[in-house]
Amino acid sequence: MKKFLFVSLLALFTVAAYAQDNSQRRQGSPRQGRQMRMRFNPEQMAKMEADAINEAVGLDSLQYQLVYIMKYSDMMAMQEKMKERAEKMKKQQKDGAAPPAFDAKSREEMMKAHEEVVKARREAMNAEMKQILSPKQYKKYLKYEEQKQKNRRKMGEPRKRDKK
Repeated sequence: MKKFLFVSLLALFTVAAYAQDNSQRRQGSPRQGRQMRMRFNPEQMAKMEADAINEAVGLDSLQYQLVYIMKYSDMMAMQEKMKERAEKMKKQQKDGAAPPAFDAKSREEMMKAHEEVVKARREAMNAEMKQILSPKQYKKYLKYEEQKQKNRRKMGEPRKRDKK
């Protein structure tokens, strides 16, 4: 009887600890959130983005299909770049080469270069969206994108906790 009680308590604590670990993993850091997004395939991500734009702007069926195709091709390109980067890192690790050390100036230059690439990508997307959407829809789309950017910036900020 004592053994049964001991084993059942041990199992209960194990299950409780495992459940707590999973709930913490779900809340997680922004990095874990990024990993969760990467679990989706490009079709799912494109559909989610097309649905969000549809909700914000109100697309007809042809516009929806064009936005979906545009987002899908963008997701495929991003996935390909991520694969290339991962392969490059694996090769570096296999060769035993340490990642290059960057000083503050070169890191800043890299960040500026990355920002330029992102800016150019966003401008190209906006140009495509301008061709797909009506002027009224395009204004709504720009507001949607602006709100998305604000939300993205908020995600990087630490949470403010209420003091009681």
